[in-house]
Amino acid sequence: MLRPLIILVQLAADAVRWCGLVLRLPRSIEAENLFLRRQLALYKERGVKPRRMDPATRIALALLSRHFD
Repeated sequence: MLRPLIILVQLAADAVRWCGLVLRLPRSIEAENLFLRRQLALYKERGVKPRRMDPATRIALALLSRHFD
């Protein structure tokens, strides 16, 4: 019974973070995008394996995929 509650709390936290991202300046988003691309390149170069997703992340990505191409 505790696990669904934890997932709902994590989804609510993701929704609050998303609202904050909507209000950011485009330059800030571009800078973060460059940083994340560089980080991804380093992970690929070093052969770091990605972590498994938790249930809240899976649900959030499924919901977001319905709204964006």
